[in-house]
Amino acid sequence: MTDLTNNQRIYLSASLVALPLFVLWSWRQRRLNAIEAAEMAQTSPKTVVVIGASWAGINTTHGLLKEVPSAKVVLINPSDEFYFNIASPRLVSKPGEIPREKYIYPIAPLFDKYPNAKKNFEFVQGKATAIDLEGKNVSVQESTGTSRTIAYDYLVIASGSTSNATTGTGSFQVPFKQSSSTKVEAELKTAQETIKSAKSIIIGGAGAVGVEFAGELAEARPDLEITLVTNTDNVLFGLREPTRQKAAKILKQKKVKILTNKAVTSAAPDSTTGKWTVTTADGQTLTADIYVSTVGVVPNNEFIPASLLNKDGWVEVDTHFASKANSSVYAVGDITHYSARLVSRVAGQVSVLISNLKADITGKGKRGVYKTEQSLMVVMPMGKSTGTGQLGNFTPPGFLVSFVKGKDYFTGSGKKFIAG
Repeated sequence: MTDLTNNQRIYLSASLVALPLFVLWSWRQRRLNAIEAAEMAQTSPKTVVVIGASWAGINTTHGLLKEVPSAKVVLINPSDEFYFNIASPRLVSKPGEIPREKYIYPIAPLFDKYPNAKKNFEFVQGKATAIDLEGKNVSVQESTGTSRTIAYDYLVIASGSTSNATTGTGSFQVPFKQSSSTKVEAELKTAQETIKSAKSIIIGGAGAVGVEFAGELAEARPDLEITLVTNTDNVLFGLREPTRQKAAKILKQKKVKILTNKAVTSAAPDSTTGKWTVTTADGQTLTADIYVSTVGVVPNNEFIPASLLNKDGWVEVDTHFASKANSSVYAVGDITHYSARLVSRVAGQVSVLISNLKADITGKGKRGVYKTEQSLMVVMPMGKSTGTGQLGNFTPPGFLVSFVKGKDYFTGSGKKFIAG
């Protein structure tokens, strides 16, 4: 046998020294991992309760299950189904045009794809009735009628907002938003049937919803007498002048009557005829078969302690979406004091919220900060073939609005908005 060379001897000697060191290092790592696993097993996972399966609440739940898989997530909502309310102006105006499965989605199955969902996710169908900030728990009236108390380490309020039309307050009831009940389909059907038989309608408010609704109705019912009432000098107050002028022009072409600089002070149906009488601030009286208010955004805050709310009833948060009054409470979406209540802002808000919750729970990761100064991105169909909008400083042409949103109000890909 050939004698070993000097290099081979050196390599062999190094190997004989390194091998036991490697074995010792491996044993130490296994022991450390075992200790860490034991400590984790003894530590209860943090529980995050999310109130409201709104646009923000559903996407917050997705974010937690993805980014903080060790946390237990409890999602509370009165209904077990999500209503794609973006499409409400067309759903109300043109019954049967959009299939049910494209605007009503079961909520719980949205989270089945996560490996940790069976263990760390719970959907509770019920209505939050109170929050105990000191005891850190939420009282819930479940759909079964059972009362329940759910403890939390962190709470996310995503209960959203409603509108006068949705609740039927001083307005014929039209579900432009998900109501607090579980009867959105019944409410939608009633609205569709009543509007279908009407000969005249007054729409109060000329914001995005009012303009879309008027445009959709005018296309669906050329015989319907439509009056749009606004307390400003033109429709779409706050948007660029070219956008406002274009919207008014389209509505007038569709025979919609626009009354400007008129604030509605009262509206009520006659107890005998059912016809609505609408009174404006300058004393004018208008009548129609139906009056629909598209103004007013109302916070869903009945269960929220006053200490968390500002004077207008919205949850006051900082740029991390943490409550300014309680470090264990976060809020996101429409329920916060941020006034730009747009679905297009939800993704950015949720991203910031999740980064901060993750940092709180795990002690790792960079905290996010919400930038309130953002360009406005909104498109408003006024029927299938035209519409207007504002994309930063650009007013899109009607055919572009039709292509982007007008053909189906995003219902063709609607589930992607909440699929995570």
